[in-house]
Amino acid sequence: MAHRTPAAVVVAVLFAACSSGERDAADPSALPAPTPAASATPTATLVPGIPDSAQLSEPVVVRGRVLRADGTAVAEALVQLTTEPTDEQLATIDPFLHPLTPVAATSSGPDGRYELRIPAGRRTELPVDEAGLVQFVVLVESPEGSATEFWTGPGEPTHPHTVDLEVRPDS
Repeated sequence: MAHRTPAAVVVAVLFAACSSGERDAADPSALPAPTPAASATPTATLVPGIPDSAQLSEPVVVRGRVLRADGTAVAEALVQLTTEPTDEQLATIDPFLHPLTPVAATSSGPDGRYELRIPAGRRTELPVDEAGLVQFVVLVESPEGSATEFWTGPGEPTHPHTVDLEVRPDS
């Protein structure tokens, strides 16, 4: 069976509609309904501008579980990997407003597990210090509370970092 692209199907339908002399050109209802243009499947985002890590094939940078204080899993928590500015960048901005930059995001699964992957284009933009290190921050938000974990890692990750987070009610 030959594979037909959506564009080829649209062309065939239009050709068939135009070549049959049975339709009244003055009657718009006689024309076939327009076919939506073919487009790539959009990538889901949980944070504006950041694709869901579950849909990426890049290497895992950080993985772990989101848990309650009693050790049970928190499902569907928003888990973000962010970066802090380097010391050099902090010297040029207000230190009380030092922004965290999101670089990866996903939701925890039914068992609380998550894996975060940084899109290839974002890896080249990581704020790497002179030693080649990045100040990473994992943030978790859920209806049950939040959690935060900081760590320093290489700008070119060599293996997944593991971070299990305990969600605490927000004050």
